[in-house]
Amino acid sequence: MILSAGNLGVSFGADEIFSGLTFNIERGDRTALVGVNGAGKTTLFRVLCRELEPSEGTISTARGIRVGYLPQEMSEFPTGPLLRRVMLHSAEIEEALENQSRLHEDLYAGGDDVSAAALKDLAETERVLEAFDVHTLEFRAARLLAGLGFRQTDFEKPLEHFSGGWRMRAELAALLLADPDLMLLDEPTNHLDLDARLWLEEYLQSFSGAVWMISHDPAFLDRTAKRVVELEFGRMGTYRGNYSSYEEQKKLEVVEREKQALLQADRIEKIERFINRFRSNPKKRNLVQSRIKMLERMEAVETHRSPSRLRIRFPEVPRSPLKVVEAKAISKRYDHTVFEGVDLLIEREDRIGIVGKNGEGKSTLSRLLAGIEDPTSGRVEINSGVLIGYYSQEVELSLNREMTLIEQLSSVNPESSEQQLRSFLGQFLFTGDDVFKKTSVLSGGEKSRIALARILLTPLNLLILDEPTNHLDIFSCEVLEEALLDYRGTLVLISHDEHLLASTVQKVYEVQDGSVTLVNGPFSYYLEKRQQALAALLAEPRSSTPSGPSQKGLEKERKRREAEERNKLYKVRVLVERKMQAVEKDLLPLEEKLRMIESELCDPQVLSDGSKVIALQKEHAWLADRVSKLQAKWDRLADEHKKAGG
Repeated sequence: MILSAGNLGVSFGADEIFSGLTFNIERGDRTALVGVNGAGKTTLFRVLCRELEPSEGTISTARGIRVGYLPQEMSEFPTGPLLRRVMLHSAEIEEALENQSRLHEDLYAGGDDVSAAALKDLAETERVLEAFDVHTLEFRAARLLAGLGFRQTDFEKPLEHFSGGWRMRAELAALLLADPDLMLLDEPTNHLDLDARLWLEEYLQSFSGAVWMISHDPAFLDRTAKRVVELEFGRMGTYRGNYSSYEEQKKLEVVEREKQALLQADRIEKIERFINRFRSNPKKRNLVQSRIKMLERMEAVETHRSPSRLRIRFPEVPRSPLKVVEAKAISKRYDHTVFEGVDLLIEREDRIGIVGKNGEGKSTLSRLLAGIEDPTSGRVEINSGVLIGYYSQEVELSLNREMTLIEQLSSVNPESSEQQLRSFLGQFLFTGDDVFKKTSVLSGGEKSRIALARILLTPLNLLILDEPTNHLDIFSCEVLEEALLDYRGTLVLISHDEHLLASTVQKVYEVQDGSVTLVNGPFSYYLEKRQQALAALLAEPRSSTPSGPSQKGLEKERKRREAEERNKLYKVRVLVERKMQAVEKDLLPLEEKLRMIESELCDPQVLSDGSKVIALQKEHAWLADRVSKLQAKWDRLADEHKKAGG
């Protein structure tokens, strides 16, 4: 057992979040934690990782158990080169490396005159570093970053130069590198594109510890969870199987509860009729009293109460000009070129999806189209009469943290009365004194709801949404989808939610390799074209000899050249793979020797012999240098392998 919770409860003043939660977490658990926004999912995670003290109950963990937590958002991030910050994910590692360096210097400076205390400190430092397998740390960190979509050229970039989404990916890489016994993942797919999400699913399949996860993505939960735990109205229910299985079990449970409630109501009615009929009859006094006690002891069968749902209604859509937004030869550069020479036309009632890998420039394009940023060159023309509502995936940055919820709306529409604003907030599940909460104390889902409320408070005819489902629960995602289907204005949508795109957009712009390409057709058509392109790329040409200067002959010649290029790259990959295997053959024994020396340096008998310790330290330093050079060589070969299509 990794963790045991007994009678857990959390309250904030008179507001009870949950109570009486009792459960165990075992090694190998794959649990999805579900519930509406505000049910207490994130609060429970904060309690489990000791970030928040429960109001009642206890948590106990086995000795030495490490718990890792990925929040759904962070307001502050570490700084420094990406790879180094991921490697030094733990203050314990950073401190141990600094101690090791200092103690090595002391050992060399002191010669044979080494104190027992220094040797003891060194042994403890080596023990800590050995526990973290520090000599393979860089290799493992690079592999995780690559899996999550970072390029090798990103490794030395300062973390503060990345967007919030990419910094959250770095936090995820650091958590995976830490290899805790229990991982708590709060919306881990929020900032992942399809490739990175599939990679994470594979990683979690092979992870040896326990994973509890919160996600609004049913497909992700279906492929990763083996159990679902539901927080509903302050209590916990457990369901075996993945998310789809939970939905089926929940439906059956609701039907059975309603059936039992009807039977109980019928029985109560009969008992009450008996009591009322014979209450004044002395001969029936004992029978009446026994039935009164029976009613008092009877526990009501609770039927399922559907969770409160958002009520998203767009205001009347003002008529816009036919040509809504036009981008003419726009380019955007920061420290690099995002895209260049882009022409794009958005017309009245267009429903456009923007797709592509993270980092290709989807959000940048959305900001240019909304007029929030200017292009480096070219121009974006937003026609007169266009009223834009823009939702940024960086919700935290788009809201004033010090404002109350009612102030958030009042700043957008100061003409509305407080009662009108309170009524409008109620549609977004903010009721009573909630409207006076400061934005800084809201959960990620609540911030998303207030950001949507600000947009919908005024009429608009162009809606630009950048990852609007990131922090919404599954129920709210369904409501948003229904509202977008009813919206009669112009829509531009960026999303990693394939279902939402397929149901709401009719055109697709793909941002890739510095260009923006229009595909005329719905999202399903885009996917089909992608699959066809992939099949064409992998297909071998039937003939390599052109028949003449015809179009057909030229096409065959092009395919022949592509086949030759693929064969050339394949040969390069094979050669590089052999070189990598040779490096690994040299590297692995040296790493094993390093671990043996580190084990010896933890031996009290060895530590009592100062000269032997110094000799081992010198050998350790030589080996560490050799391992570092071999790892650098392996990294260079890995980069060559990747360039060759590996």
